[in-house]
Amino acid sequence: MRKLSSFLFLIPLCTLCLSHSAQARLNTITGGVTIGYDYNDTQYKREDIDNSLPNQNTFQQQFSIGPLFIFETTSTTDGLTISFHPSFVYDLEDSQSDIDHNFSLSAHRDFTRNLNIKLSDSFVYSDDPDLLEAETSSDYKKGRKRYWTNNFNINSTYTYGKESSFAAGYSYHILRNDDTGPGGYEDYDKHIADLSLQHRIDAAWNFSLFASYTRGLFDPPDPEDVALDITNDLSEYRFGGTLNWMLSSRKTFLVSYDFSASNYDSILQHDTNLHNLTFGAQYQHTSRLSFGLGAGPSYEETETFEPNWGYNGHVNLNYDIAKRTNISAGIAKGFDQENFSANNNLLGRDQGLTEYWNYNLDFSHQLTKDLIVTLFGSYRDESIFRKDIYEAGGSLAYTFSQWYTASLRYTYRNQESELINDSYDEHRVFLTLSFQKELFRW
Repeated sequence: MRKLSSFLFLIPLCTLCLSHSAQARLNTITGGVTIGYDYNDTQYKREDIDNSLPNQNTFQQQFSIGPLFIFETTSTTDGLTISFHPSFVYDLEDSQSDIDHNFSLSAHRDFTRNLNIKLSDSFVYSDDPDLLEAETSSDYKKGRKRYWTNNFNINSTYTYGKESSFAAGYSYHILRNDDTGPGGYEDYDKHIADLSLQHRIDAAWNFSLFASYTRGLFDPPDPEDVALDITNDLSEYRFGGTLNWMLSSRKTFLVSYDFSASNYDSILQHDTNLHNLTFGAQYQHTSRLSFGLGAGPSYEETETFEPNWGYNGHVNLNYDIAKRTNISAGIAKGFDQENFSANNNLLGRDQGLTEYWNYNLDFSHQLTKDLIVTLFGSYRDESIFRKDIYEAGGSLAYTFSQWYTASLRYTYRNQESELINDSYDEHRVFLTLSFQKELFRW
């Protein structure tokens, strides 16, 4: 519970901000309990000839049980939601136990008809890699090492006209790992300040602009064994915009430009600049079928290297096959700056300018009012270090007796990487039974 102290002060602060005696208010308290079984099997493909590196294979079976508490208070001008879900976790393989935490808070307030402020904070203490906010599919924390993360966001929006607004925000993300020794992971602090503008010119034309600055402060694993005092700290700069032309209610054409730059504090890393220009369209063919596409040139510059021209593109489709059946698919090609990963350790860093191809397919079908099935698959090819990532799986969710939900989820992940001991197969099964009911309302 000590780790919660860094953000619990937000609860009384938000409550004071939301209090408004002149407004009718609805308050609810919801309670529940969740029981879970987590099966995880990860097998690495050994590539070091003398087997000098430790075996990273993991096999884990965990049972968990914990209560759920949700408090909500809303009025016509504000709202506050607080959720807390601690869990007692027992590992059958290691015969060890721990306490997981999952806390979230979100609040909003309309100070005037034009000014709105939103605030959120989330805290997670766990060994579940799926609870990390991954920026890309490669940003996946292998193994089951414990960590805690806290993400704080505040954003204000001022609306000055129809579909026209100006926004400013700040985010602070923290990642801390319990294991930071040899074979452990890197900690970081991430500060983000951003501005955005949405402006409606007329019924057919509108544009948006954005700019952001990110500062990353890193703490490498096992620093006492590092011979050189080399920092991984960096700054990111982004800005760009999109111009939309709505030819009709079903057809929209657009042109967008995006610039990003990474400036590294270390002289051993090369600063990079990336320019993306995209021409695209979005088409609502029928009420059930829509698709979008776009393409354009990309230009990247890496310090001490010759600049390169490339291209970016995307195609996506969404089709409601029937009233309760949906399929979506997409293909994307491009370049991106990837500087923050929960997977960085002494064996390698997922950091730098990458070129990628990404394919995804998702299917969902509501068999009955209470039973939903989903299937998914994806493939990603990226080139910071050559990686091919395949993911597939599915889930079943069944709601019964009004307050109970049983769910089963299976995922398979295969990664082929040019880094040593970074290629593996992973199977995961997650089974949960939960009860959730509104207890009080006033």
